Amino acid sequence: MPSRVTAAALGAAILLGASAPAYAATDPGGAPPVVQFSTARGDAPVLRPGMHRTAPPTGRTERYAAITRPQGGAVTVAIFGSVDAAITTADGKNTCSSSGASLSNDVTGYTFVYVDPAHSERQTYQPDECASATDLILRIRSDDSSSSSSSSAAATGPLQVAVTVEPKLAAAGSPSPKDQQNKIAAPSTSTPAAERAVSDRLAAPTSLEPGSYRVSLTPGRLAVARVRVGWGQRLAASVDAPRNGSNFAPSESLDVALAAFSPQWAPVGGGDGSALLFKEESTERTASVYTAPVNRGNSKVDYDTAGDVGTSRAQWTTVAGWYYVVVRVSATQQDQQPTTRSLPARLNLAVVGTPTAGPTYVGADGTAAAAPAATQLSQGGTSDSASGAATALRIGGSVFVVAAAAAVVAFLRRRA
Repeated sequence: MPSRVTAAALGAAILLGASAPAYAATDPGGAPPVVQFSTARGDAPVLRPGMHRTAPPTGRTERYAAITRPQGGAVTVAIFGSVDAAITTADGKNTCSSSGASLSNDVTGYTFVYVDPAHSERQTYQPDECASATDLILRIRSDDSSSSSSSSAAATGPLQVAVTVEPKLAAAGSPSPKDQQNKIAAPSTSTPAAERAVSDRLAAPTSLEPGSYRVSLTPGRLAVARVRVGWGQRLAASVDAPRNGSNFAPSESLDVALAAFSPQWAPVGGGDGSALLFKEESTERTASVYTAPVNRGNSKVDYDTAGDVGTSRAQWTTVAGWYYVVVRVSATQQDQQPTTRSLPARLNLAVVGTPTAGPTYVGADGTAAAAPAATQLSQGGTSDSASGAATALRIGGSVFVVAAAAAVVAFLRRRA
């Protein structure tokens, strides 16, 4: 039985003094290496933690890569591109996690699969063979829904594959208290006079510090940014549109949708995340999201211990590093192509809380082990200088659909 995630669903060292976290994200820089997946499990190349590029599978041909999982550890794989994906045991007989991506018009898919330690609240069932396996196989094949969208970027460009591997924990700790998972806001503050250009590529987000930024949003195209969040801290984000003082009114009604993702690219944003802009009306509206505190113990959040963020989203706010904010503007009518060329907006980012130490890990012999390298748990994507070599995952159409661990979730869905 495949696992499910639903979505009703820090530089090399951050200067934090004595309270420096045990783990901090770095920007890996450079274009991801190219890995040629094999057509036979026995020849599968090993995918190490980090970002990779590979050619998409064609037809119904299955392609394979191997992942080594520490005993008692965790593995996540996020794929930018429309494929069916699964993590299996080395012999292919047991499926540990599976997911399929869906397309609408020319929308690029996203797939997320993972294997957690045994008895995890995030993965309440997994075959015994998966719970104990250290040698795993990532299997990909063409997504059924992509066959009718040959023009999709996912069908012609390379896939981007983000792999994270977490060693066994000495102890996960307790979840964050419910009142620390409740709503927080990213307030609008003074903004620079110049607008900030924001990437429209999931694989090459724009790095931003907490603060407010003047931005222009293009209907039918994403705006993708990332910000560092440490252990014990929370992220809040909001988008104000049309930006006050811009004297702008859209020529048609528009949806503004906002979502937040973890360093592994799992959905983590609570809140409404949506704002409706009315045709020829200049009143500023706000879409907002927020996360739980970054705490490895949040993987044990259940219905009784979840706050406003929600169970499945709090369960993945468990790793310090790059957190991603994705904004999408679309026409309110599904069959309508937006004519508004640019929407003046304000993007607000807030990182709240005092950084704390991260969890401790143990090796195969049960003795204390060093914290993982930054790139092992947090995928920063490609740097701005290398973004030209990244897959241009440009989003068109009317719906952006996320498939997360066998559950297809519309994290930036239209709000009628």
